[in-house]
Amino acid sequence: MRDRNQWAPAVLLAGLMAAASWFCVSIWRSTPMPLYGNVILTGAVVLILILGCGLIALMFYSHRKGYDEPARSNRTQRE
Repeated sequence: MRDRNQWAPAVLLAGLMAAASWFCVSIWRSTPMPLYGNVILTGAVVLILILGCGLIALMFYSHRKGYDEPARSNRTQRE
């Protein structure tokens, strides 16, 4: 980020993410939930993160290997 105008949105987004994270953690801690509920919730969050990262990795892999290119054929068209 060479320009100062590019830093402003990055700082704003980082601040919004920090505020949203603080809000989520404060709500999570203030709500009484049994231990098994916290374990299930944490497991679900971890699985969703793994699934999301895996799908994004597959997207980049597919693009890099050329699987996203339009189909082409070396055959000549029939008349």
